[in-house]
Order: sequence, then structure tokens, then C-alpha cells
Amino acid sequence: MEYVVLAAVGLAFLIYSLSMHQLERAEITGPMFFVIIGALIGFLLPSKTAYLTRDLDHLLPLIELTLSIFLFTDAAKTKLTVLKHSFQYPSLLLFVALPLTLFAGIIIASLMFTQLTLIQAALVAIILTPTDAALSKGLLNSSAVPEKIREGINTESGLNDGLCVPIFLVLMLLAKEPASTFSVYDTAIVFARELGVAILVAITAMGLIIPAIKFAMQRHYFSNNSSPFLVVGMAMAIFSIAQSLHSSGFIAVFIAGLIFDRFTDQALRLKLVEDSEHIADFTGLLIWCLFGFVCSYLVLPEVSWVLAVFALLSTTLIRIIPVMLSLQFTKLKMKERFTFAWFGPRGLASIVFTLMVIDSSIENKYLIATIAMTTILFSVFIHGMSTKPIADSYLK
Repeated sequence: MEYVVLAAVGLAFLIYSLSMHQLERAEITGPMFFVIIGALIGFLLPSKTAYLTRDLDHLLPLIELTLSIFLFTDAAKTKLTVLKHSFQYPSLLLFVALPLTLFAGIIIASLMFTQLTLIQAALVAIILTPTDAALSKGLLNSSAVPEKIREGINTESGLNDGLCVPIFLVLMLLAKEPASTFSVYDTAIVFARELGVAILVAITAMGLIIPAIKFAMQRHYFSNNSSPFLVVGMAMAIFSIAQSLHSSGFIAVFIAGLIFDRFTDQALRLKLVEDSEHIADFTGLLIWCLFGFVCSYLVLPEVSWVLAVFALLSTTLIRIIPVMLSLQFTKLKMKERFTFAWFGPRGLASIVFTLMVIDSSIENKYLIATIAMTTILFSVFIHGMSTKPIADSYLK
């Protein structure tokens, strides 16, 4: 049976590669395509629901490593030097709109799903707060869309994952602890360890790796054929070292990416990141296929009007209203503000957070996962299908 699944996934990649341009014309994105493929595989196979947690024990490390690569490359592409003179919109999105979106998500989740505790509702909200610009590549690659919008959306997506990770980790810790054993001091200590050791690992690793890269380039030890492996290897090593020291590998790779962005030559950095993204994109599409498979037996059989309404609200108004408010007093036109507000697709970070919840011992974990996955599913198709029309509207 496993080889039948692998054959189906391999065939899906073949079809996707051969018909990519036709799929783009039909406004079918890569995540949309592979979610559908995964769901079809799920419908055709016997139910695996009882073995979900066992399977995740094997798959979660691979999924976490994939997110670590994306976190590193997103941070390495944030162009911190550009933010010195173009910081207004990303700053408003990250430090005003993001907290407002999180609080709005907590309130709505608490009201609509009364069986969730406040901490569990907060987990739902933080899972669905980070955005994934990769789902809106059509917008980011369109020269018709003003550069300030493309750069703002891309920068927000690159940085908000890293900002949400520590909040998610703290909420996971609180959700696991019984109320009677809850200690703010213990939580603060764990949070400080997660953050402090991760930062130390990132600084130490990049302090060794960046000079090594420069030395190899100067001595011509470096080969272009191996360039795709360099960033992937860095991200995997830093993530794994931080995790082995009981800190957050996600925070470590994010900080490492920011350091890489700041202290390496721009031309070399962009080439290395671009080469590594092909590997990351491949594994990312595999995860979208897995997501579709999980949705086929965890989400679709449980869909209700409450889930659908929350998913629609989370995909639209819960983001749109905070972003519109945060950009209200800028010089942006209404259409530009709405573009910022609309493009908050939920992607890989939300999937990884959700799978980490499923793999935990948190009460109501499957309800949390079902709410989050339903919203991600809505986002994949709503944002995927609306990217090209909105990008084309700037041509008029």
C-alpha cells in the first residue's frame, strides 16, 4: 500500500511539472493542486485515523525541518537594510496588526467554541496568525503591483513566523499543564531558556559558518553544484542542535537567517537562498499533499456550519479589520490597504503548529487541529484563486 501512495505522489509531481503553466493559467496554485491530490489519496485508502499520532511520530521531524528551512530563508530574504528606509508598512503589520489579529482570533474562537478553554482558544488564534507569502507568489511576482506592497507582504510573512513561534511555545506549555500546577515563574524560566539558548546557538553557529563560507569562496573550495545544500545544511544543523539543547530550533534558525542576511554579501546570499528554495519547495509541496490527506479524514467528515463560519471569518475579517485599522493613517490608497489586508494566507507554519498540537497530550487537541486545518484549507483556495485577479487589477 505504501508503494501505491508513493507512486501516486510521484505521478502527481510529474503531472504538476509538465503542466505548471497550464495550471497557473487556470489559477491553480501548487498548494491547491497537492492538497487535492492528498485528499484524493485519503478518500481512496482505508481510514488511518487511529494511527494518526503514531504516524506523526515519524513524520513530524521532517515537517519541522522543512519549516526550519523556510524560516531561515524567509529571514535571510527580509532585506533588513531596506527596512531602514522602508519600515513603516511592515512595522505596522507586525507590531500593530499582528497583536490585534491574535486578540480578535482568541475572542472569536472562545465565543464560537465554548468547549475550549481560554488557553486552547489562544492556541487556535496563534496557529492561524502567521502568514505564508508563498501562497501568493502570483502577487509577489507581478510587476504591476506596487513594490511597496510586494515588499511589505513578503517582509511581514518572513518575520511574523519568528514572532509567533515563542508565543506558540509558551501557549503549548500552558495548555499541557493542569491549572493546579500552573506557575508563572516556571513558565518564564522555560521561555527564557527556549529563547536564550536558541539565540546563543544561532550567534555561535553563524559566527563559525559565515567566516567558513568566505574562506571557502576565497580559496575556491566552494562548488556551485553543491550550493543548494549549503543553506539547507545550515538550517538543519542549527535547528537540530538547538532542539537537542532543549531550546527552540525554530527561533534559532530564524535568528540565524537574520544574521546571515546582515553579514553576507547580497549577491552571494540571494544565490544561495534561491538555490536552496528549490529543495524547500519540493518538501513543502509534499507537506501540502500530507495536509490534504489528513484533511480527508480529520476535517471533511467533521465540517459543520460553526467550523465553516469561523474558518471564513479567520481567513477574512479577523485579519482584514486589524490590518485596515493599522494602516488607516498611512498614505496608502484604499485599494492598497485592502491588498495588504486580504493577503494573509495561512501556510506551512500553521500546518506545523497544528501537527505539533496533534502530537501533544493537550486536551481537545483534535478539535483545535480541526478548527485550524479547516481555516488553512479555506485559505489555500480563497487566497489561491484570488491572487491573479487582484494582481491583474493593478494593470488597469
